[in-house]
Amino acid sequence: MLGIVLLGFFAAKAARMRGRNPWVWGSLTVAVITAVTWQQLPVWAETVFYRGKIKQSTIPQRKVINLAEAKKINIRVSMDDVNFDVPLVYNFKGYNQQLRGWGNVPQKQIEGKKRLAVDFIKIDAILPDLSPLREENLAQFEKLAWGQNLHASITHMRPWDHYFKYFIERLQRQPDSPDLPGMLHYYDPSGKANIFFSHDHPTDELVRIRCADENFFHSAYPICVVETSYRPAPDMVISAPIKKTVFSLRYELPSQYIAQWQTIDQKLKSRFDQMVSNNATSLP
Repeated sequence: MLGIVLLGFFAAKAARMRGRNPWVWGSLTVAVITAVTWQQLPVWAETVFYRGKIKQSTIPQRKVINLAEAKKINIRVSMDDVNFDVPLVYNFKGYNQQLRGWGNVPQKQIEGKKRLAVDFIKIDAILPDLSPLREENLAQFEKLAWGQNLHASITHMRPWDHYFKYFIERLQRQPDSPDLPGMLHYYDPSGKANIFFSHDHPTDELVRIRCADENFFHSAYPICVVETSYRPAPDMVISAPIKKTVFSLRYELPSQYIAQWQTIDQKLKSRFDQMVSNNATSLP
């Protein structure tokens, strides 16, 4: 709010220099900015208070969902006509460590009265069991345990034709890796990464794994990115046309787990299957 007042002050000063009424222009500036941004004021205030020295009791009261409550809440979304009920505990990026909970979940979502159409569904989990946020692993999440974190997302299907037409010719063929048997091994000299493919041609079932060259980047927590497809299990989807739906699946995997990627891949797809809602009717 102080920032808005200061903007009004500067507007009034500028108006006076131009020979106009400073009170009118200053007040008008404050009124316009407040009208446009009033919904975000609690968020601004919360940020300012937390970064300053003011006690937490002065923070405007907002609905904060703690971990115990979050276990009972699913975020209802729809993508490509497939409905998903995503447990809130899989959304660590929305978890506020200072609030010790989730503070930006719309009330209609909490009450289950609204299903949003989305382009991405993202989840965060702890390896090797793909555990969501729980009391026993809260410290691991909060410390950002990069050596065990998995970040995954599904989105609309993206064909591989363009990639194979324009980019694969730049890659250098390498001997197969014992950690990834059956995968074709290439090296990307421009991106300094090892690339692994399940096929040498574009298909919906293609798997591409990209691992940063540890000899070049020297990262403390090297990451591999797995890109593949996800098709909801047929018995989880009611409508016949929806049963043919295929999504692009992408997840970041610590390189220490790369030899186990197939097991993790199956677990991850099973988790998404568990989130598919058999309620074919979208909520208003």
